[in-house]
Amino acid sequence: MTISPVFLFLILLAPAIFSVKNSLTISFIITPDKNRDHYWNHILYWPLLLVIVTAILLLVWRIFDKEEPFYGLTKKNFKLKPYLLMLIIMIPFIAAASTQTDFLITYPKLKAIAEVANEKKIDWWHQLLFELSYGSDFFTTELFFRGFLILAFIKWAGRDTILPMAAFYCTIHFGKPLGECISSYFGGILLGVIVYNTRSIWGGLIVHLGIAWLMEVGGYIGNMIK
Repeated sequence: MTISPVFLFLILLAPAIFSVKNSLTISFIITPDKNRDHYWNHILYWPLLLVIVTAILLLVWRIFDKEEPFYGLTKKNFKLKPYLLMLIIMIPFIAAASTQTDFLITYPKLKAIAEVANEKKIDWWHQLLFELSYGSDFFTTELFFRGFLILAFIKWAGRDTILPMAAFYCTIHFGKPLGECISSYFGGILLGVIVYNTRSIWGGLIVHLGIAWLMEVGGYIGNMIK
């Protein structure tokens, strides 16, 4: 059996792209306040990652897959209603998780990541801007995991691309709350199946981003009433 050189190249390229995403750090001096500076660096960080990863994948797509839509960015076969239903089904599970200590330590990310827990006052627009920036990372994630890892390899492996992608996706949740880590594997499979059948990442993005923002809301509410 002859293995395509392009397939081997993309297999090696995939972890390299994700390594770039994970290893990139920025440290701009924006304000004299260290916590605020950390906040603003996070606001810039996630959109910057989106631009870099998208640029790399766009180059790969132009070279190897330009006859197809850019890694799932198509509205063909996309219907909004089923994905909204999935989000509604998830609400009670997220509400239950929002009562757990490990969940409340992690969420909302503004407290856990931006290190502003000791700030006496965070304006609402700071919170909104943070959530929008945080949300951009889910576009990066969907484009890479479901768009690239499914649709760039589908011509060689077909639906067998789904399980390796889900396993890879699960590993980035190591260290997060146990329920989130376990569910990420099965969620990765579900989102992979959706992209495999629709060739679109928009539905998966709505589900993934919707769950992430619901978890943020659960974190805010859970920390207020605990």
